[in-house]
Amino acid sequence: MRVRLLSLTILFAWIGVTSAADISRSFYVVLGGTLDIDSDVGSIEVSSVAYDKVTLEVDLSGPDADKLEIDFEQTSRGVRVKGRLRDNGNRHRNYTLEARFRAQVPARYDVRLDTTGGGIEVGDLQGEVRADTAGGSISVGRVKGPVRADTAGGSIEVESSQEDVDADTAGGSIRLGEMGGRVRADTAGGSIRIDRSLGHVKASTAGGSIKIRGASESVDASTSGGGVSVTFVGQPSKDSTLSTSGGNVTAILAGDLRFDIRARSGSRVRSEFDLEDERIDEDRLDGRLNGGGPRLRLDSSGPVRIERR
Repeated sequence: MRVRLLSLTILFAWIGVTSAADISRSFYVVLGGTLDIDSDVGSIEVSSVAYDKVTLEVDLSGPDADKLEIDFEQTSRGVRVKGRLRDNGNRHRNYTLEARFRAQVPARYDVRLDTTGGGIEVGDLQGEVRADTAGGSISVGRVKGPVRADTAGGSIEVESSQEDVDADTAGGSIRLGEMGGRVRADTAGGSIRIDRSLGHVKASTAGGSIKIRGASESVDASTSGGGVSVTFVGQPSKDSTLSTSGGNVTAILAGDLRFDIRARSGSRVRSEFDLEDERIDEDRLDGRLNGGGPRLRLDSSGPVRIERR
């Protein structure tokens, strides 16, 4: 049963054609709680502080700013903020307003952020990040917890995470830095870049290239509209597949790694390694590297290259 400690609904009225308002609230909280912001409109920015307090500021502007109702609530689990547009009996009206939510939370805190009308920025945190927007980009700093980012209209960037990362966008690129857990990156309209990954990676795009600079586990990377390049710096424990129907495939391998390699190309295959049990033609290559290991499958309509790191 939820314990409600404080519930406050704030309604503001404006006079004139344009308007602006600043709303601020603060709550003393227990470390490890959750900030939950859910709004029909607006951008969201979250940063961390070194004390056990959540501070919130909301900037509103525009002739319809009074149509957004904002509710602040503190519970036993943290702080919840809701922003809801009043329809006044007209659900199809297009309102003209802008909202900006700014929050400061303790460093060890989780955030769950959801907006249908703006971008989301999250700084460095020691907790979990969930960010969902239908109308903007998502940027996340260095976090120790898992990250889930979902947008229908922008790019996604995560500087680093020590746990699993799930990034999904229908309209932008994905850029991930140092990833300590498993990664799922999916976009229908952009490129995917990952600096380093310690866990399994599943990356998919229909409209861009994929590049992973340092993979220590298995990789499943596929694209219909660009090249795929993966540098393996550690020994995967499971099979990997790199495929494209619209570009080149390049696998860059540390010299001591073990693979069963199966490469297929629409034009040519080139390798810098001498493989055991090698079977090679102009457009295909099979063989074992350093005695063999997990399968490394390379498929492309264009050239396939296997290079030594």
